[in-house]
Amino acid sequence: MGTVIVIGSGLAGLASAVRLAKLGHQVTVCERDEHLGGALGRVEADGFTWDAGAASTTLPAALRDLFRKSGRPIESLLQLEPVTEPRRHMFADGSVLDLPINDRGSQQEAWTGLAGEQVAEQWTALVDGYGETWQILRKTSLEPPLQDKLPLKSIRALKPWQSLEKVAQHELSDDRARAVLRHFAAQGGSDAKLTPGYVGVWSYLERTFGRWTIEGGFGALADGLVQRASERKITVRTSAEVVAVITAGGTVSGVRLADGTELPADIVVSDIDPRELYGQLVDDPAAKKVRKRILSTHQAQAAYVVHLGLKDPVPTLPFETVLHGTPTVVVRTGGQAPVGHQAWSVLVHGYPTDDVLDLLIARGLHIRENVVSRQTSPSWWAGVAWEGYKTARRRAANVSPVKGLYCVGAGAHPGSGVPATTLGAAIVADAIGKA
Repeated sequence: MGTVIVIGSGLAGLASAVRLAKLGHQVTVCERDEHLGGALGRVEADGFTWDAGAASTTLPAALRDLFRKSGRPIESLLQLEPVTEPRRHMFADGSVLDLPINDRGSQQEAWTGLAGEQVAEQWTALVDGYGETWQILRKTSLEPPLQDKLPLKSIRALKPWQSLEKVAQHELSDDRARAVLRHFAAQGGSDAKLTPGYVGVWSYLERTFGRWTIEGGFGALADGLVQRASERKITVRTSAEVVAVITAGGTVSGVRLADGTELPADIVVSDIDPRELYGQLVDDPAAKKVRKRILSTHQAQAAYVVHLGLKDPVPTLPFETVLHGTPTVVVRTGGQAPVGHQAWSVLVHGYPTDDVLDLLIARGLHIRENVVSRQTSPSWWAGVAWEGYKTARRRAANVSPVKGLYCVGAGAHPGSGVPATTLGAAIVADAIGKA
């Protein structure tokens, strides 16, 4: 039986822990905060409940595989529900697009109604083309560890040197369609001009696999993983900050906590910012080269999130509304509220210079007088910002050059977001294998 310590209890950390425990390892999770789940938590106040971080995901198979490979199916603990409402896009010119998430024909019809047949055909062809991109990324990057060198055929198909902005300009003739495509960079905290065009593959994934939430809010995912950890007899230590990964001769031997306690381990899985891991926690010659590469990256810009408790009547919005402009503002309506009230979460992508309510009013949502509760989500580690296609290789690899050390989470391969971080945990579990 291998002794495993997982640093951090975000989605990737908990996913790695339960998978490895099912493989027979003795697992301990060390979390610096008092609560588990990281950005999967909830914000509760004045009778309202909001998701602190993620509220939905595409690729539901990644979550289903996680629970199946760690014990019973996800349905034994959680109920995944499809988001059936179109995503609303409100543009600066006052036009509105209700874009269905998971239906090709309905998407084309919506674009035709807004911008005409030519733009509709352009959008449909672009998303169709991302089908090949998905197959390449799935086989070379999302399911296995990132390969040292991709086949030339794959590189030519992916065109990593082509930015998402360039794709938008070349493939779409309508500024509103371009804004919708750029949003796949903005929601990850990156600039479309610095984000590879293949990141637009998320438009294909949503259309193909849909978007899913969880009954009772996405915070229930953290609850389900904590319960699964208990079922798998995982030791959980909260208020336990790891300040050093102990190594000898290029191999991990344990971790040291802030109180001086040393915990022995054969394997350490890190779910924290890799820049902190390699810059502060790991002092081993084997990490010198990777340290330099990872410290050259920069953090993606986390959305500034304000949760609003509103008394009726307020405008009726779908599950998610994107208010395009500078900055881009996203309104989510999936929170829980008392009778006669609604719970909105407002995410600002960019550097807000105005109050959130002023931003909403400027975009046509006059709800200032309806606010009865206002809360702010704590900031979280949002992963690595795209700074050109080479960023993919500057992220932390799942398997470290330090033997026994592994990386998961938003800053590691294959990237941020619920599907990517869940897949990263699967990669690490497969790399470590059975005890």
